[in-house]
Amino acid sequence: MNNKKLKIKNFLKEFSKIAGMLLACAALGFFLAIGIRSSSPDRIAKKYFSYYVTNNYEEMYKMIDVKESEFINLENFKIKCEGEKIYGSIKDYKISKPVKQGDTITYVATYKMNDSDSEHTYTITLDKQDYNNFLFFTAWRVSVKRVMINDFKISVPVNTSVNLDGVDVSKFKTQTSKDGTQDIYKINNIFSGDHTVSVNLDATGEITKTQYITNDSKEMVLTTSDFAMKPDVQKKLFEYSTFVVNAMYQYSMDATKNFDDISILYNNTDDAQKSAKSTFDSINKAVVREDGGYIKQLEIKDINPQIAAFTYPDKVTVTVNYNYGYTALTAMTTLSGITSEYSGEGSDFANVYFNLVDGDWKIVKVDMKCIDYNQQ
Repeated sequence: MNNKKLKIKNFLKEFSKIAGMLLACAALGFFLAIGIRSSSPDRIAKKYFSYYVTNNYEEMYKMIDVKESEFINLENFKIKCEGEKIYGSIKDYKISKPVKQGDTITYVATYKMNDSDSEHTYTITLDKQDYNNFLFFTAWRVSVKRVMINDFKISVPVNTSVNLDGVDVSKFKTQTSKDGTQDIYKINNIFSGDHTVSVNLDATGEITKTQYITNDSKEMVLTTSDFAMKPDVQKKLFEYSTFVVNAMYQYSMDATKNFDDISILYNNTDDAQKSAKSTFDSINKAVVREDGGYIKQLEIKDINPQIAAFTYPDKVTVTVNYNYGYTALTAMTTLSGITSEYSGEGSDFANVYFNLVDGDWKIVKVDMKCIDYNQQ
């Protein structure tokens, strides 16, 4: 009985050793399989390409070799990929044999779209990492060096607020130009593609400029000549310009009005007031001629103001184009003592000049002449 128990005990002991060895071998095999699979460059390249053709940008992003920053992140990677996405479906593809060079392996995927027999290519380069998968297996990640821009430079007028793709870049300012007119910013890394720089000016104007950035063109320069008026400021200047052109005629034709009514519309400087008087007197004199002819009624219509010039930060010229219709009286002749009424229409324009004074836009000059109401 004791011998029998001893035999069973020895058998179970040996069986446990064998089972343990088999289990260890299975675990090792599983470990090797997982490690080799996760570290296979061929598999990584095929997997990345499959994500590319299905526009799965999140999974692509997980596989790339990149260090995140304000501008290197999933959201910007998605924007980059959207600019290169495949529209439609592919019907056939093959991936080339790997080309090894140092610590990189490169594959070229060749594919055709369903609606065409033309071949397209997509290059995938893998970078060897300085760590291993599961301690023993070489780790690879997809290189994005070909779509990475280093030291992207932005040059803008001094003392402006600057955003790149909606992100404040004030901390990236490196210097001011020698002539003191431009502030220079340098961004270490961004993805190639369309990028938008916004330069904001509180009271005067703004620039929003979009440019396709590559390693051959990795600088964006904005100067004062690029500025456009802010919409709300532009609207205000258009309304003011239109009003002063109308007022110049209305006050000249209204016996109850005089130069003082026009002068308050101008900046209160000697030069501006002299200009106001000169223009008003000229219009006033033309509205009622020395021979007695005059404009009886005038309608200014189809007014179209436009920014003719903007010299940052404090000078704007608005051109006011307009059509008009009028009714006028001829001069009274000494022989008949009779006047006649006639009507007509035409078009003309005026240039209204503004300067920014203490934060407000002031008219300093209006170039305009009286309409032509000669009888046709």
